[in-house]
Amino acid sequence: MYQQPYPGGPMPPHEPPRRSKLKPILGWLGVVIGGVLATVAASYIVDEINKKNDKGDKPVAENGVAFPDGYTPPPGVAFTDGAKFRASGDTGTWPDACTMLSDKEIQNAVPDASIVGSRQGRKGAKAPRNTECTVQIKLPNLQDAATPGKLTMTIKAIGDAAPVKDVYEKAKADAAPYSGFEDLANKLFVQDAFRQNGKLNLYKQGAKPDSPGYYVVLEVSAKTKDSSGADEAPDTWTKKAGPALVRVLNIKMTDD
Repeated sequence: MYQQPYPGGPMPPHEPPRRSKLKPILGWLGVVIGGVLATVAASYIVDEINKKNDKGDKPVAENGVAFPDGYTPPPGVAFTDGAKFRASGDTGTWPDACTMLSDKEIQNAVPDASIVGSRQGRKGAKAPRNTECTVQIKLPNLQDAATPGKLTMTIKAIGDAAPVKDVYEKAKADAAPYSGFEDLANKLFVQDAFRQNGKLNLYKQGAKPDSPGYYVVLEVSAKTKDSSGADEAPDTWTKKAGPALVRVLNIKMTDD
């Protein structure tokens, strides 16, 4: 700083105000912090949107439980045109397995499928009607166009809920230790289900105390190729078509 040499001497020259070195630094920090906060806020918003989209993309079953990974959700509206069935422990009241799903019900549940030929039924012991039925279906990307896929429906047990549930639970326990087992409880409309390789084992009981229990098995088998030409797994079409077909069966296995 300039000092006056003696009293009454000349005044010091005017000095411009010095610029603070902190201001540019603080300004730069403000820009950086503001940018970081804006990025974090934008990231949070995107994450929230993605969470909502992810939640919306996952199909939800009627009981509010999301479908398992790898399974195709059914169409928005279930279509049924065949008669519902209520049976008891008397096999004479059991439906014919070949009437459990009509052609229209199959084609509406699996739009890519078309029925080929006639149905092939098989009667169980002491059962007056077919307890197993196979429907040949043409599916896209068959390895051999001359060899259609097959939809097989099997009635394992129908009757009083407690003994039917026992039969189902034993089958589930027997299958659990082996590869190809998948527990699907509360994930396919019915009360309980499990997959054993390509077979969906289903158990349903109605809400009434005297509602019958149903234990049926559904399988869709086909040798198909994926979009790249590679062979698809044997259980692919059970996972693709199973949920839609199970939903129709769930409606028809009534306790009315």
